[in-house]
Amino acid sequence: MINDFEKLRAKLHESIEVNGLNSEKTRNISKRYNELINSYYQEKKQYHENNIMNRTYLESITCLKKIAKDFIKFPSIKEWNYYAKENNLLNSESLKYISGNNWHELRNKISSDIL
Repeated sequence: MINDFEKLRAKLHESIEVNGLNSEKTRNISKRYNELINSYYQEKKQYHENNIMNRTYLESITCLKKIAKDFIKFPSIKEWNYYAKENNLLNSESLKYISGNNWHELRNKISSDIL
């Protein structure tokens, strides 16, 4: 299954490069990636603390908090996705999926944490 994750992730990065973040093809690949994750773990937020997905999620949230604090502004989805891709972090869709929150809710939670 790890190979499936890596293959789909590579397709996702290629689609972002060729078609852009907001293309239908990229969204469809991202959706398939999230479905693969969900089928593997059966239920979101059931990641073991040593799991790479959990570590990457926590690293992504930490960076998101740092950016919001340093720039005194929560990044837009487009800004975050660009930064995440450049730094090998989870994109906004993956963060929303794993956290169970939409971008607005994530912003509110993170903003309350850093104030």
